[in-house]
Formats: sequence, structure tokens, C-alpha cells
Amino acid sequence: MHNLFANFVRILGVCKKFSQDLVNDKGNMPRRGVVPRFGDLEVIALSLTEETMCYNSEGYLFGQLEDYALT
Repeated sequence: MHNLFANFVRILGVCKKFSQDLVNDKGNMPRRGVVPRFGDLEVIALSLTEETMCYNSEGYLFGQLEDYALT
């Protein structure tokens, strides 16, 4: 499967399954301060997606992510 979003969603589901009690409902580790828009689990899932799809650089990944940007 070469669809970045589909792979991300699948890996995010696996991450949520394995982190049952470690994160809150937004996917963040419990901590004080401002709650980020992009959750901790989403960062981990995006990193794993990048590795599984053999993207060699973050620049290439962010270039691919522009296709999914909200306007």
C-alpha cells in the first residue's frame, strides 16, 4: 500500500492499541501545560510510517505531506 494517509491511520491504530493506559483520550502523555494539536501518538505513528515507507529524508516526507494539508 503506497497511500501515506492509509498507512498512517493503520499504524496509529496499532499504537493506540498498545498504549492503552499510557496516554489520554487525545493521544498525549499526561503532563502540565499547553496541549499540542498533534498528539504524541500521532508523532510516533508518523515516524513509524516514514520508516515503513522507506522515506530517506524528512524533507521528502514533508513534501509528501503537502498533498494532505488542510486549506
